[in-house]
Amino acid sequence: MDERRRVQKVGYNSLSISIPKQYANAMNLKQGDSILFREDSDGTLRLIPATQAREATRATLKADQAGSVEMLTKLVVGAYALGYDTIEVVGREPLDHVTVEGVLETVRRLRGMEVVESDERHVVAQSFIDPTKFPVDSLIKRLQILVSRSLDYVNGSLDLRQTGSLNQVARVRDEVDELYWLILRQLLVALNRRELASEIGIESPLHASGDRVSAKTMDEIGGIIQDMAEELVRLRGLEMKMDPKVTAGIRRLATKAGEAFNTTVESLLAPDIKLIGKSLALVDETMKLEKEVTDELLASGESGYARVLVSYFGQIARYCTIIIEISSHRLLRKTSRVATVER
Repeated sequence: MDERRRVQKVGYNSLSISIPKQYANAMNLKQGDSILFREDSDGTLRLIPATQAREATRATLKADQAGSVEMLTKLVVGAYALGYDTIEVVGREPLDHVTVEGVLETVRRLRGMEVVESDERHVVAQSFIDPTKFPVDSLIKRLQILVSRSLDYVNGSLDLRQTGSLNQVARVRDEVDELYWLILRQLLVALNRRELASEIGIESPLHASGDRVSAKTMDEIGGIIQDMAEELVRLRGLEMKMDPKVTAGIRRLATKAGEAFNTTVESLLAPDIKLIGKSLALVDETMKLEKEVTDELLASGESGYARVLVSYFGQIARYCTIIIEISSHRLLRKTSRVATVER
């Protein structure tokens, strides 16, 4: 709704503007109600009815229309990410055991969601999350810690002597997935309920879009690490032996990739020109080291499986460049020692 209104002078010093009747009716505003004024980072002035009661939202998913249990569970996750308070799965016919169990297992992996009803007629899950208790930056920091921990598990098992810790990678991977979907839910809640955005830690839609891409990138890096863990377990099962010199080279690469990843995420959470520059340098060093180790493997005639592991670490470095790009954009949204921004 676009409607031009003229600013009026009231008394000696105050200015006023009337609220369109259509908006007032839609928001159920009455004389004496309070209005919260909030200035967004782009200079936009946002009006939020302070007395407005938020209505609970609900998504009802039709199991028979989903086509498969796999698609149905994806819809459940999607409804969660979109911030629905209640998710109900129903069917024209009684829900079979596989469908019910699939939905229940999916809900168990969604943080803050609990199943409140479950029978052959329907499954109802409800959110008990208070969005203000989960600032996005703290969730991204937790995501960083988990991904870094997984990388440490892999680094410690590269010699194929002790691979027991790799069993932890799958568990951590599940937690990374849970965190990613919670972050996405928080971001979409912030966009839909702008009165909560600052408490969630989102300054503007631009901020939210960057966090979404960054969180997805970190989730993908977690997937790469899980692939490495599974490859090492497979090699261990085949009783493969890793040459100590080869192991040492890959371990140097793994350490450098981990340093690049952690510095990159830190530059996202606290954009600073020196930190961003350090991230770029570490990514560049990682990719150069990837080439050096690969050349060493080719010269030594080492089996292809080692080169596969090397390529995984190169992928991690390349994913870091996506987050660095977002960090540099975030740096330029405010005046700093490196740039003056005028609006």
